[in-house]
Amino acid sequence: MEQKDIIINLEHISHSFGDKKVLQDINLYIKKGEFITFLGPSGCGKTTLLRLIAGFLTPSEGVITLEGKDISELPPHKRPLNTVFQRYALFPHLDVYDNVAFGLKLQKLPVEEIDSRVEKVLKLVSMTDYEDRDVDSLSGGQQQRVAIARAIAQAPPVILADEPTGNLDSRSTQEIMGILNELHSEG
Repeated sequence: MEQKDIIINLEHISHSFGDKKVLQDINLYIKKGEFITFLGPSGCGKTTLLRLIAGFLTPSEGVITLEGKDISELPPHKRPLNTVFQRYALFPHLDVYDNVAFGLKLQKLPVEEIDSRVEKVLKLVSMTDYEDRDVDSLSGGQQQRVAIARAIAQAPPVILADEPTGNLDSRSTQEIMGILNELHSEG
């Protein structure tokens, strides 16, 4: 395995909340193009591991690298990855378009490019007719589609998903998993 094929590398990652050690000496590498799932019982550290990779937590020990660069101490907003949460994390005061465009506007991209990207990702998640809708008026499945569109709009090298279907019914779960699989196969 060549180092250039590895996108994320976790080396000797440990994390504690006070006296409680949640993760101990985790070593894992993820290659470009891989679709990885963490499975385990509630409380085993899956979300903690994702939060460490995303930068919402700092490891007690160990190093996290992304594309060969140490990101262990880098804050979330400076990491070139996006996270889709179980609870959508949409901005209730923004409509669908502005939720998806939020990160692109922060990057100060030209309006034409923002419009193009938003249109493209909304089409990918089958939400093209909802640009002007208030996010609170959407179903759970529709809100999760918007959250996915926002995550992929910036074309990050990594998308983390923390139980992206946990709050959805079985039909919406199948649709969201289909979208994620399609996005992964498009690479």
